[in-house]
Amino acid sequence: MTTTQDHLKILQQQHADKEAILPSFLYLFEQHRGILYAVALRMLGHGEDAKDAVQDTFIKAYSHLHTLKDKAAFGGWLKSIIYNHCLMELRSRKKQANALQAYAKETEVIEASCSLEKSPESIKNSLAFLPEILQLTAMLRFFSKNASYQQIAQLLSIPVGTVRSRLAESRAKLTALLMRENYYDKTSKAKEMEDFYSFHMADLYDNIAIRNAFLDHFDKHVLISVTSGKKIIGSGYMNELIEFDIKYGARTTLAEVNSSGNVSILELANINPSDNPNLCPLTGTFIVVHPGNKVEKIFLHNAEPL
Repeated sequence: MTTTQDHLKILQQQHADKEAILPSFLYLFEQHRGILYAVALRMLGHGEDAKDAVQDTFIKAYSHLHTLKDKAAFGGWLKSIIYNHCLMELRSRKKQANALQAYAKETEVIEASCSLEKSPESIKNSLAFLPEILQLTAMLRFFSKNASYQQIAQLLSIPVGTVRSRLAESRAKLTALLMRENYYDKTSKAKEMEDFYSFHMADLYDNIAIRNAFLDHFDKHVLISVTSGKKIIGSGYMNELIEFDIKYGARTTLAEVNSSGNVSILELANINPSDNPNLCPLTGTFIVVHPGNKVEKIFLHNAEPL
């Protein structure tokens, strides 16, 4: 069986023609398709535009493969291509100018924190001191690909006006926290939760002990809200999702995780079986609320499939 490393070695063959390396290029590109789509969706905000960006990235990457010196950096190289493509697309949209300017104003708290030598981890820790509803809204706005007012409103099942008012309150409270010296004892809970999800999701399907520890993290009466409006009570549903993946040969991977300590946002990339490439949406988001030792609430969102 040919592994990812085998395909990377084939790409590294300097004298191989493009037709010879095309199967390996296709294999490696498909391994990164979900993450590339997530990046494009986050930047462009529209599913169809994100799909086009992924296809353009495929063409550009294959056409300029000879410029990639370190084939082991293939994934990062693809991300840089799609990022630059999306950036050019945004610059070409005159209607985006006002939206980008407004977003820049809203992130002044984050920029101000940088001038105060605050790291993103410190900001996440600071958010832990806000009420839960403000944490959820601020974490989505500043640390998620689902950052538009409309996306946040859909995820949390609230009106757009409520999103705006919660963000205004969050920014005011966060600014006060960041400007106050020694306002909290530095906590490692945010980093602890990020490490927990990174570690457990890496072996969720291959190690039963790790899977059980992951499932035990959820309260048995956890409230699960899906963007379709469906509500589920019980941690058994999380096990059902994993069992579904195992049965049909799908896999959910963790693309990125950000936590305030009490709220964690998991950006997911799904890998579908080759015989059913549209089984699951390529990306998804889990917003997990865990004020204590157990997860009490989950908000699930799946992006539309390619």
